[in-house]
Amino acid sequence: MFTIQGLMMKTEYMMEQIRQNALNDTIEQFKAAARHYYETCEGGTTLTKLIKDLENLGANMDEVTELDLNIRDEVFGL
Repeated sequence: MFTIQGLMMKTEYMMEQIRQNALNDTIEQFKAAARHYYETCEGGTTLTKLIKDLENLGANMDEVTELDLNIRDEVFGL
């Protein structure tokens, strides 16, 4: 027998999984866009959109900034 509380908990769990999957996909897109931006100086608009998407998904922006700096350092050989 299902309870409303049990169904709500399952729904919350599924929504969190969907959010986490979207976050992971957006991070991968961000990595590719950041690398492309630092290599070609093109695609700044896309990169800005992805950063806003990451904020909306609740990403840790300190980690996103660190990831961005690491990509920049790799591209420029620092």
